[in-house]
Amino acid sequence: MVSAHPKFFLFKFRPSSHSEDFTLIATYSSSEKAAVVEEALKRLLEDMEEHPDDYDTDWDPDDARVFKRGNEVWFNVYTAGYLDDVESAILKGEPEKVECYRDYQELTVRVKVPSGLTPEVAVLIGDKDEAEAIRWLTENCGKPKVLKNGGNEELLEWMYYGDGIYDDYDNKLYLGGIEFDLNKHRNWEVEWF
Repeated sequence: MVSAHPKFFLFKFRPSSHSEDFTLIATYSSSEKAAVVEEALKRLLEDMEEHPDDYDTDWDPDDARVFKRGNEVWFNVYTAGYLDDVESAILKGEPEKVECYRDYQELTVRVKVPSGLTPEVAVLIGDKDEAEAIRWLTENCGKPKVLKNGGNEELLEWMYYGDGIYDDYDNKLYLGGIEFDLNKHRNWEVEWF
């Protein structure tokens, strides 16, 4: 027997294969403005929790993180890009700038070199992969800090903030099309901060 009113169920599946960790960083003219936006985002998350059907998201509000750092508001969540409501709340506060990152990372990248070796010379005497990595890091992070490492060694050190470039499982850096295997370059190290 077929019912005149068939039942059906709607399921929202999280498209994990297409989702990424998104980080939005909004910079405001003052810490006070940032605090107002931080509270607005927290209220938005509470409302999303209470009324989930009112929002088009593929993420749970409990999985999102919101915090203020000085005059910046940070928002982080794993999603396929369903951030319209969050972006609206951020933009209402009239930010000076908004940055959006996928798989945001803050890293320290170091390479051991002979004392006195500059990055300019290092790209000439290192192997091709090292030269490309040093060139990319210098172009994207600025000139490295030179640190004493004892004996005849120094460390060239770059601080990186941005989209994910480091795969700690495979111990590789992905630098603008270059796959740099740290397992093959033992004089290199990457550290999270």
